Amino acid sequence: MPVKTGIFLCDCGGSLRNIDFPKIGENLVDLKDVAFVDISHNLCLEEGTKAITSRILTENINRVVIAACSPQLCERNFAGLLEKLRLNPNLLSLANIREQCSWAHKGDVTGKALELITMAVDRAQLLQPVETTKVVVNNEVLVVGGGFCGMKLSLELSQLGIRTTLMEREPTLGGKLKKLEGFYSSQREAMIKAVEKAENIEILTSAEVTGVEGKIGDFRVRIRRGTKEILRTFGAIVFATGYKTEVAAGDFPLKPGVNIISQERLAELLQDPSLGTRPENIGFILDLSDENSRLPTLATLNSALTVKKRWGSEVYVLCKNVKVDSEGVEKLYREAREQGVMFLKFDEKPRISADDGRVKIEAKDILVGQEVTLTCNLVVAEEKFLPTEGTKDLSSLLKLRTDSQGFYQEENVHLYPVASERKGIYFSGNCRGDLDLGRVLTDISSAVARIRELLSPGGIVAEVDRVKVDPQKCVACLTCIRACPHNAVQLVQIDSEKVAADIPQLACDRCGICAAICPAKAIKFEGYSDDQILAQIEAIGVS
Repeated sequence: MPVKTGIFLCDCGGSLRNIDFPKIGENLVDLKDVAFVDISHNLCLEEGTKAITSRILTENINRVVIAACSPQLCERNFAGLLEKLRLNPNLLSLANIREQCSWAHKGDVTGKALELITMAVDRAQLLQPVETTKVVVNNEVLVVGGGFCGMKLSLELSQLGIRTTLMEREPTLGGKLKKLEGFYSSQREAMIKAVEKAENIEILTSAEVTGVEGKIGDFRVRIRRGTKEILRTFGAIVFATGYKTEVAAGDFPLKPGVNIISQERLAELLQDPSLGTRPENIGFILDLSDENSRLPTLATLNSALTVKKRWGSEVYVLCKNVKVDSEGVEKLYREAREQGVMFLKFDEKPRISADDGRVKIEAKDILVGQEVTLTCNLVVAEEKFLPTEGTKDLSSLLKLRTDSQGFYQEENVHLYPVASERKGIYFSGNCRGDLDLGRVLTDISSAVARIRELLSPGGIVAEVDRVKVDPQKCVACLTCIRACPHNAVQLVQIDSEKVAADIPQLACDRCGICAAICPAKAIKFEGYSDDQILAQIEAIGVS
């Protein structure tokens, strides 16, 4: 079929004033195989969509070029429109004349805009259709971690009718909930009962992941439970393994013991009905190891308020700054002050020493400008916020990165915060960093939404041969396997003598690294072939 290209130009509501659109239209209409050039004010709005629809149906074009804003904003919508019109979405070529052109310069940029559009036109004429197919996948989800985040995530998936297996390495569910007084603990018992009663949730306690193979929609997971190892299959996996805390050895000259305790030990004392003498003075110390921590600040405010209400002790909080950027923390801070909790701010590290069975704290309060000496029965030490044990081994097993602190690394902290580099594997909650309750709930909602979209009952739509390996050219050098950040490339047996790389379309994220790096030119990435890229390069300066 002869190529017939339609070009749609958008001036974003007349805001791209440094581009002469009529002049560009006059130049483009003379290009080879161009049927028409239309200029619109708002292609992304309903009126623009109707204009595109009318022209495509009237002119019967088979290539579409749209010059407008960033493809990140509009490509998905325009591709969906073409699909509704039964035109292959891969026959769409976009030129970003707003962010990459008009907004990037002060003067007239008509020439640059014309070059960008011409490049898109020359590329469009070489595009080939990419067919899609629906792949039936396993609709069960594995949630690793039986704490607050894991349980709530499982409940929300269950309510959507998604079969979920909740796995916890401890003998009971609850995670940190059972150890932190006043910190999510009000929901603990109710949440555990709800999980146990839910029909769509299977609970595996005292269990650990020992191996993960396969791809999105068909992950084969080896689970060790006691002395037995079982093999299960899941469509998606969510890690909500939480965090651990420890007192940094260098922060306190006195070792944690009877008088210097952790938040968890304080919670145990608060829940102990047989506790004899209640401490008269309790000090909390923050910001010795990490000034940016949200969770320790929230735990300290909760614990300080609980101590004040339950024991009536004198409570002091020593810190550099109180972090109240989390939802509800400002209110909690004000309530603590109203109840009589004293806050002292320091710049220099407080001096801590033993004093006749108690702990003496000496610090300069920068608010009053004087040295302050406190003698406390108990000092609650700040704890460092760390990844749980086994995070490093598990990330190595999954072939996923960790960040500089050892937490699971998201694919993109701004765009895909709960997604990993491997399709179908997600991180939620404090296993990926220091998150407060509001951010944890946002993580849960994001993960549930992505899984629901991914494991829809009709199956997953996959592109056929978008990225394809030519087995005759492939020499099995493993370069693509090493380079792929998504662990999507695998070796398969072609015949009795030949092995070659293979890229399952469900696992592929279309980043193009494999096609670019293959020394044998054995991988074709439709839409970004050498001919298509060269056509764009050759268009520069011609117009």
